[in-house]
Amino acid sequence: MLLSLDKGFVFLAAGKTGTSSVTAALLPYLTMERARVPFSIELAVPTHPEIEALFADESEATSSESTIRGLAMLSACRAPFEIELTNKESGFALRTSVLTDLRHVPARTARRLLGEAVWQRAVKFAFVRNPWDWVLSNYAYRNRSRPIDRMDVEQVLWVRDHVSRRQLSVPYRTQHAFLCDEDGKVRLDYVGRYETLDRDFSELAARLAIDGQLEHLNQNDERPRTNFETFYTDEAFRMVGELWAVDVESFGYART
Repeated sequence: MLLSLDKGFVFLAAGKTGTSSVTAALLPYLTMERARVPFSIELAVPTHPEIEALFADESEATSSESTIRGLAMLSACRAPFEIELTNKESGFALRTSVLTDLRHVPARTARRLLGEAVWQRAVKFAFVRNPWDWVLSNYAYRNRSRPIDRMDVEQVLWVRDHVSRRQLSVPYRTQHAFLCDEDGKVRLDYVGRYETLDRDFSELAARLAIDGQLEHLNQNDERPRTNFETFYTDEAFRMVGELWAVDVESFGYART
């Protein structure tokens, strides 16, 4: 979840949908000052004293830099920790010991963390990806040492069972579950596609009055992804269509 109060946007990072590239483009516009954001950030479990001091610094002049340095040090030192984000008005809290959970916050959780006033004023957007490509990319990213010829049923089930549900009450992760409200409806202002990421981000950037240039980061490989059947066994291809049918249907992807 990335927030800009000045540009009026909330970016929901669904994961393996161009997130690193979009995040890099949005960084100059983000609101990081703790006095301005609608939630507090606290270490819920003690860790290293130097890191604790950074999160305890609440002065407006240094809180943004302190937060960034504190998160970077948590990532680098790999010390046990728990961090808590709490809405300053409602008291709703997100508590986690996984730093990437702060980057990939589901829509329904982001709405409660930011509060209704901020949520309604902001342009809320995300990007989605062809489910067959999304499954393949998730497997390749988490199994970089294993060369992939064609995805089989066992590998598809591995993605189902191992990709984080991001604090969602669902049997396994789908892009739809990440982006929908409690009633199952996706109510974002803009949902772009990974397949047309440059064009869609440029269109969105014009709406937000920000720079629309993207640098492509964190790509698994350079293989063209058009005929997805060639990357799966027949049974595995059918299984993706069944397990992630909600993504296929909700975001208008074809099964062939």
